[in-house]
Amino acid sequence: MKRRCEICGKLIPKERLEALPGTKRCIECARSRGTDICAKRSEVGMDPDTYKDLLGAVRS
Repeated sequence: MKRRCEICGKLIPKERLEALPGTKRCIECARSRGTDICAKRSEVGMDPDTYKDLLGAVRS
């Protein structure tokens, strides 16, 4: 599996592609210009009112 960086055109190392199969950037370009990987949003399992209450809670 060989892939070139979308920014600089260098080959992306095999180890990086194994760790991040969806990446299109080499490590240097990801560090300088930001990653191209987007994390999925996960549900927290609580209703909005409970969440707001927790945000407003003061530690005792």
